[in-house]
Amino acid sequence: MRLTASPFDPQTGDLLPVYRDAYLRGDLSPASARAVEAYLRRDADQAHDTLTRWHQIQPEAEVAAPGWVRRQIQHIQAEPVRFRRRAAGLVSCAALVGGMVFAGTNLPNNNLPTDNLPTAETVELVAPAADAASAIRMVTVKGRILGQDGQPLVGATVLQKGTRFGVSTDASGSYAMRVPAGQQTLVYGYGGYHDQELQVQNAAPANVTLSPRAKQRRWFLF
Repeated sequence: MRLTASPFDPQTGDLLPVYRDAYLRGDLSPASARAVEAYLRRDADQAHDTLTRWHQIQPEAEVAAPGWVRRQIQHIQAEPVRFRRRAAGLVSCAALVGGMVFAGTNLPNNNLPTDNLPTAETVELVAPAADAASAIRMVTVKGRILGQDGQPLVGATVLQKGTRFGVSTDASGSYAMRVPAGQQTLVYGYGGYHDQELQVQNAAPANVTLSPRAKQRRWFLF
């Protein structure tokens, strides 16, 4: 039986938890479900709590995720990809600029094309560097990403600064990431929250708490 009563507290206008769960189980009327989705789009905190609640009741729920939940899950799954692409673009631009600068400072003194050809000695000197790069020791950094309320941030991203390598958190806000041994800088991000950078040493646990961005007031003219 679908509930048709208003899902909001008549005094405060807040979404009532029982109706939130009814929405997640598909027990609200279409009109009430649309009203709940409009409310979630306006309130980031309630949206986060609702998505976390969906992960909690998912094992016992025998219905498909509501439309709003599906869109949020798709956005979370796509966010690490966009995050890595953005970082890869920045790294590529930096490498291109660095190559141009290097080329500009190593121009030949004349137009003879054979002056800068590599010799047998230069080839032998490059080979040990390749062997050293392949012997880099890797460690696993683990931790959790939480919001200011102590709740886990599902699908938050962790990126090794200066590279295109990253991971995302699971339903408990946990992550595990392989990085080169030594001190590394990790960048943590989540939609609607401020990014945070953290320097980690080897495999020391790295837990972070992200703070939400300030909500912007919206004015409507009629």
